[in-house]
Amino acid sequence: MIEPLSQAQQHWVETTFAALRTEDKVAQLLIPSLGAYDYRREAVDAFLAEQALGGIFVGIADRDRHREEIAKLQARCAVPMVVASDLEAGAGHFVRGGVPFPEPLAVAAANDARLAYMLGTAAAREGRDAGIHWTFAPVVDVNVNPDNPIANTRSLGDDPERVARLAGAIAHGMQEHGLAACAKHFPGDGVDDLDQHTVTSVNTLSRQEWPRISGFPFRQAIGAGVWSVMVGHIALPAWDDKQNDCGVYCPASISHTLVTGLLRGELGFQGLIVTDDMNMGGVAGYAKRQERTVACIAAGCDMLLFPKLPEDYATLVHAVHAGTLSEARVDEAVGRILAFKARLHLHTGGLFGPAVAAQEQQAYAEASRRIAAAAIVKVRDLQGTLPIRHLRPGAKVLTITLASDFQDVPEVDKALRERGYHVDHACNPDDLRLSDQTFAYEAVFLNFVFKGMWGVQSVRSVGTHNRVFIGGFYTDHPCVVFTSFGSPYHLRMFSTLPNYLNVHSSCPDSQRAAVRVWFGEAEACGTSPVGQLVRTYSLG
Repeated sequence: MIEPLSQAQQHWVETTFAALRTEDKVAQLLIPSLGAYDYRREAVDAFLAEQALGGIFVGIADRDRHREEIAKLQARCAVPMVVASDLEAGAGHFVRGGVPFPEPLAVAAANDARLAYMLGTAAAREGRDAGIHWTFAPVVDVNVNPDNPIANTRSLGDDPERVARLAGAIAHGMQEHGLAACAKHFPGDGVDDLDQHTVTSVNTLSRQEWPRISGFPFRQAIGAGVWSVMVGHIALPAWDDKQNDCGVYCPASISHTLVTGLLRGELGFQGLIVTDDMNMGGVAGYAKRQERTVACIAAGCDMLLFPKLPEDYATLVHAVHAGTLSEARVDEAVGRILAFKARLHLHTGGLFGPAVAAQEQQAYAEASRRIAAAAIVKVRDLQGTLPIRHLRPGAKVLTITLASDFQDVPEVDKALRERGYHVDHACNPDDLRLSDQTFAYEAVFLNFVFKGMWGVQSVRSVGTHNRVFIGGFYTDHPCVVFTSFGSPYHLRMFSTLPNYLNVHSSCPDSQRAAVRVWFGEAEACGTSPVGQLVRTYSLG
């Protein structure tokens, strides 16, 4: 459970709370986004000219830019803001110059709690150095459905025990080093094939199934003392079967039954509850803005992520004055918010953490490489294609990337060129001639890069680029290697592939680790984090 505040921390909470007006309290409930310090900056600046904010969410920037901008924002607030970001795979994806770790699914494939702890530690040290206090991680969603478009590589797999164990290690590394962790997305994404960014998704597990699958990692995280939980715009009809006029089940974010009854009551969580993005279709398509804004707080959520300023603030203030939102509920939320800030030592000037030493960062980089190397799973190699031994320097090779959202794996091509090969590359080719053209190359590397990504609605290889498989060139070509740097489920669509590797991540370390496996410089030693599902669809 969460450790109680010290006497000094509790005193600060009480004296700060006593000085707040109703309007000040409502402002503490809000966490708008600044992106890379430009997204809706004008609205945030205008609001801060009149009122403080409870928190702010920041996007991608280098460490010095983060520190400079965050310091300016903090100077405008009498009560320090909590600064949040999405450091799911370490800080390096949001703090340029930090270490970009492999994605969580690769951490699960490596299946080493010590390495998971190092990821959490690196996120905390590099994040706090940049001025970030809170990460919306770890993802504790159990990826039940291979077609779920959100959990996928952001998840720690489909084994609730492994998810709970590794998420616990990540959160421990974060919080032990001063970064608030957040278990998400309650009551559990990963079950249906919908995306809460565009529509209300549904956790269809029964009252018997949910506690041992989706609910298990949340219960474990709460027992281990995670400081916050993010509630998703995800329905759980086994607990709350209310529907709107369209027949859509009520999302957890506005369900008193799920937030106060299940999360607070049955699971006993006493920390901070934050909503997911309030502009997502999962809640925005379910109810009108004013209704959903008030309903989230009334349901038991403490903070709103990405509110519209100043409209949502005005809505909440009016609701309190009108009595449609009880001041007692707001007071309860603000008490938790202030306790959260005290636990992070923001009230004593701890807005920025100490600098990360070069030796520390080297250790984090080594941990990232170890995760990448330990995460690769050889699912199939029916013809003994791997490892490749016959290629000589100067050989012509072709890399083909099939990807969503313009993703690619450029480190693969760099690593091949470093080994002396002439590399040609095609990304999402839409040319029926390519199948015949592959025979001009001594080796072909076809790489899938599909992963959990908001608003895309699929992790499957969907598009005209799949025409490359027409003609089955790989049945006649002597050396074709198929590798996924994202979703591990592609054999469901392409069951005749003679070989297939799952790398579970596309970060630079993961790309280079895959090339080493291709050429026998390293073994594929990962344990599949989606074991039963992958075994079901693998014939080799």
